[in-house]
Amino acid sequence: MIFSKKQIIFTTLFILILIVLSYNYVDKDVALYFIAHKDTYKSTGKFLSIFGESQWYIGAGLLGFLYYKYIKTNNLYKNRFLFLFYANVFSGLLSIVLKSFFSRIRPKGLAHDQYGFLLFQNYDLGFIGQIKYHFTTLAHSYATYASFPSGHTVTIFATFTTLYILFPKYLYLWLSMAVIFASGRVLASDHFVSDILAGAVVGTLSTIYIYQKMKDKF
Repeated sequence: MIFSKKQIIFTTLFILILIVLSYNYVDKDVALYFIAHKDTYKSTGKFLSIFGESQWYIGAGLLGFLYYKYIKTNNLYKNRFLFLFYANVFSGLLSIVLKSFFSRIRPKGLAHDQYGFLLFQNYDLGFIGQIKYHFTTLAHSYATYASFPSGHTVTIFATFTTLYILFPKYLYLWLSMAVIFASGRVLASDHFVSDILAGAVVGTLSTIYIYQKMKDKF
C-alpha cells in the first residue's frame, strides 16, 4: 500500500482539526480580504479554477481507456486511465452528496451577515421542519449553498493523488500544483479556506479508496 493506514488516519485527523480552527478563526477574515480586493485577485482565481473542472480529467480518463483498450492494446495504460476516470467520478459524486448534506453558504453570504451551514441552523423548526427548510432552500439556490467541500479542490486532489500513486517520485511537484490550483477558489472568493481543506481530504481519500479496489490491476 502506498499509504499506511496510520498515515491516512493521523493526516485526516490533523486536517479535520485545521478545518475546525479555520472555520472559527480564519475563514471570515480571509474571505473578506479577497472580496475587498477582488479586482486584484479574482481573475487569477478564476483562471486557476479552470484546472479544477472535472470534465478535463474524466474525459481524459475515458478517452485514454478507450484508446488503450481498442486501438493500441495496453492493459497497464488502460487501467491507469480507468483509475483516473473512476477517481474523478467517485470523488465528484461524493462531493455533491456532502455539499447537499452540509449546505454551507458561500463567501458572498458575508455581505448579508450570513455564515455557516444550513445543517446546523434552524433547530427551532423541529426535525421535520428543518429537513423541509434544508431541501427547499437547496432546491431554490443550490449553488449558493454549495461551498463545503470545494468541488474543484476535490477534483484537483483526486487527480494529483492519482498522479502521485502512479508516479510517486514526483510527490512535491504534484503537491505544489494541487495547492496552487486549489488556492484559486479562495482567490476567486468562491470558497473559504476550510472548504479547500475539506476538498483536499475528500479528493485524496476517495482516490485512495479507488486505488485499493484497483491496485491489483497495476
